[in-house]
Amino acid sequence: MCMKQHIYAQLASERRRLQLSQQELAARAGLRREKLNRVESRHEDISLEEISRLLDAVGLALVVQKKDAAIASSAPSAAGLVPQAFDKAAFIDGSKARILDWGKVPR
Repeated sequence: MCMKQHIYAQLASERRRLQLSQQELAARAGLRREKLNRVESRHEDISLEEISRLLDAVGLALVVQKKDAAIASSAPSAAGLVPQAFDKAAFIDGSKARILDWGKVPR
């Protein structure tokens, strides 16, 4: 996924999490609802000013950093790995994350 699509997906996800309609978010950012709809659905290009206003309206920030720094900070080092107990497992079911005991299979 390219950077633009990632940003637009995060924006749409945060809008839904805040339970804002496209009309409400567009009004907060000073844009037309149709423009926001095209951005979310077809990843239409918008200006940096417009994306900044949209991100600000939902409380997100765009951060620029060196690629090497982002990769190094997100990758765990072998020295930092800690053995985990395997009596429970994380399971992602749609938009919900749950901790399950082994032996209980989600349906």
